[in-house]
Amino acid sequence: MKKNIIIIVKYFFPVAAGIETNIMETYSELAKSGWNVNLHTTTDTLTEHNILKKEEAIRGIHVHRWSWHFFGFFPKLHIPDHSLICLHNFNITPHFFFMLKSIFDKGLRKKNYSLILTPHGGFTPEWSTFPLLQRVIKSFYHRTFGVLLINASVDGVRAVSQWEKNEMISNGVKKELVSVMSNGIENMAFEDIDDQVTTEMKEKVAGYGKYLIQIGRIHTIKNFETTIKALAKLPQNIFFLIVGPVGEPEYKKKLVQLIQKLGLNNRVIFYGVARGAEKYYLIKHAQMMVHMAIWESYCNVVHEGMSQGLVCIVSNNTALPLLIKHKVNGYCLPTKDVAKLTNQIQYVLKNKQSAEIKKIEKENILEVREHSWSSVAKKMDAWYTSIIKK
Repeated sequence: MKKNIIIIVKYFFPVAAGIETNIMETYSELAKSGWNVNLHTTTDTLTEHNILKKEEAIRGIHVHRWSWHFFGFFPKLHIPDHSLICLHNFNITPHFFFMLKSIFDKGLRKKNYSLILTPHGGFTPEWSTFPLLQRVIKSFYHRTFGVLLINASVDGVRAVSQWEKNEMISNGVKKELVSVMSNGIENMAFEDIDDQVTTEMKEKVAGYGKYLIQIGRIHTIKNFETTIKALAKLPQNIFFLIVGPVGEPEYKKKLVQLIQKLGLNNRVIFYGVARGAEKYYLIKHAQMMVHMAIWESYCNVVHEGMSQGLVCIVSNNTALPLLIKHKVNGYCLPTKDVAKLTNQIQYVLKNKQSAEIKKIEKENILEVREHSWSSVAKKMDAWYTSIIKK
């Protein structure tokens, strides 16, 4: 029997934030192991509409793109018997319709597929970052109809961290539905990155001098401003490298205004998107990773920072303390406390050669050795197969 997976997600590559990376790295592995993987998404990027190819194959994943309209996108599916339909994120549309379809098909004894939900934190997001009207509508939906739909329609929920599982259960999702399978890391992270980049790239990075790094889309939830404010209190030879796509153009404008106000024009670098060896080279040669996000359901980029032996300073909220234990393998600080962040960065810079910092760097590398995307995909394969058999 051919094993079929149908993925539904709003964005996919070339958009390359956490959800898209998770999907790419795990489902490409499942495609290698014999699953037939079809992905339905939109023709949009984070900032542009209807610009991507309608059909293409990416690393064994068959990608079908649909136009986004006011009420979402509505893929037309062929669903072979015993397929898995995998909903990623927790958008109202088209997820609502697939969950409703599952309930009706169950009632009519016509359901020939299994429905899986991976919210990536999208079921319990940081509501304060949403516009007021959207926040009211979506939070009401999530806490009422959303819970009812999940419990009545899905055959399994994948949480990417124990924090996310606990949050979902506390909001009413049935405990027995939720399994934890955390995110992984590319095999490349464990290779000799210095041998995989060009001389031009090495010279470019050397030109940055000593820099802090944060990776992630430029979005309110990533809280870049706290690190920028701390940077103003650090020595002039310390820079801040921001790596990632623009998710909120207006938020970037506010960051630029803050940078200008603090006189940091030459010390904050918007690098843009980096992937593969380029990304890991930037991480490896940073002084440390600073990630003071307001909210994370897991955090791939901190995981990547650990893989290169970086000291990671993160905010003490949501799932971040599950990755970074304060004074054990990094530092967890209050989310918007500029003074404490400044002091911690200064401490790490001053003590880079100390036994304490060297121990953290070494333990972070060892910690993620067994966390490859390949191993995550194997767990998903086993779980998906068991759900189909049920």
